[in-house]
Amino acid sequence: MKNIKYLFLFVASVFLFSCETEMPETTDLNYVTFEATSMDLGVTIDGSSDYEIAVYTTQTVGTDRTFDITVDLEATTADAQAYSVPATVTVPANSNTGTFMLGLTDVNIGDGVSIVLNLEVDAGVFKGDAMELSVTQLCEQNDLNVLLTFDDWASECSWTITNASGTVVLAGSGYSDGQADASAKACLPDGAYTFAVADAYGDGLGSGSIMLINNGSEVATIAGDYGTGTSVDFTLP
Repeated sequence: MKNIKYLFLFVASVFLFSCETEMPETTDLNYVTFEATSMDLGVTIDGSSDYEIAVYTTQTVGTDRTFDITVDLEATTADAQAYSVPATVTVPANSNTGTFMLGLTDVNIGDGVSIVLNLEVDAGVFKGDAMELSVTQLCEQNDLNVLLTFDDWASECSWTITNASGTVVLAGSGYSDGQADASAKACLPDGAYTFAVADAYGDGLGSGSIMLINNGSEVATIAGDYGTGTSVDFTLP
């Protein structure tokens, strides 16, 4: 009963002091936890990133302590090749903080994935909740998003974005009739571009529209009544 009481008090203290870099210590409860229950992380497009993650204990002892780290594969949506997690984390002797390195690689990150980690402990040791890592792509140039709102005939719509050299850098087609909307994005360098859209039937998107957003700001908007097709030039940034 005493342990349950202290567990409640400790959890409350974690909530109240979550902004501190170290966890409060107590000799009455053997407890280990990740530094947070959730974190937002990013990885550069077609690149990789490393993050140091901390684990805290409530007790300091004179010997190293090692805890197993497991990945909850049912809750994790990231491709196995997109992350590397060590099998264990060690809290050094005379310390209540241990760290491990998490590696991320842009493999099928797309619009974002999650990785859920757990700590495994021996009998008599309490542990905190799992940690959920939300991973997204980082664009260090121009994060261009194409937002399309369709009429009932999305299959008739196709579009391209070309750079100043005439190279297609982003394109979309193959939509399904009845599909309400769609989006696409690309990380593009500064420069001049042309967005061109075509309609196979020749009546455009009707009440639909197309919007280009760069780093949160509107670049161009195309009304749906463009007939067989239209184009617009724009410059990034």
